[in-house]
Amino acid sequence: MTPPPPDKDAARREARVRLRALDASARADASAAIGRAVWTLPEVAAARTLLLFASLPGEVETAEIAAEAVGRGIVVTYPRCLPETRELALHAVAAPGELVPGAYGIREPDALVCPLVSAAEVDVVLVPGLAWDRAGRRLGRGAGYYDRLFALPAFRAFRCGLFFAAQELHEVPVDAWDVAMDAVVTEREVWRRAVPAGG
Repeated sequence: MTPPPPDKDAARREARVRLRALDASARADASAAIGRAVWTLPEVAAARTLLLFASLPGEVETAEIAAEAVGRGIVVTYPRCLPETRELALHAVAAPGELVPGAYGIREPDALVCPLVSAAEVDVVLVPGLAWDRAGRRLGRGAGYYDRLFALPAFRAFRCGLFFAAQELHEVPVDAWDVAMDAVVTEREVWRRAVPAGG
């Protein structure tokens, strides 16, 4: 008998259990390691415009990545959630103080201060999530904001997930619109999705 397909709700529950098992010290150490390792990806090191995320509690902390990017002269952008359409507006952020509480309790760019950036300008996006697998599949929180961004024809950025190693699942359930990551960085490794021959 064919096993039933993996269930996203069950996968999210499993991922949250794993995240809760990581104490603050372990998350901080892992975040620091991830923040160093991400720069070994040539796409990240060569980026002119980087789309980052402001970390929620339990996510990989990205403040040091942002500081390093600014020091390298990279334009750092962050998403702003538009709940009415479930789309992301992208804004350039020059300093942490330009991030303000927004939808869902996430720190977002101050729309009155931070200039808009087009999807086509982004070279690399660093993506959060609840889980990932070795096919590059990513499990988000369920609202679909990043899926809509990735579906834009103008958005051609290199997609890199930032995850703790504990967030790796054997198989992440996906829908037809889900887009795989090109790479994933954890505290243990830098993983890249294999590109088919001729692809």
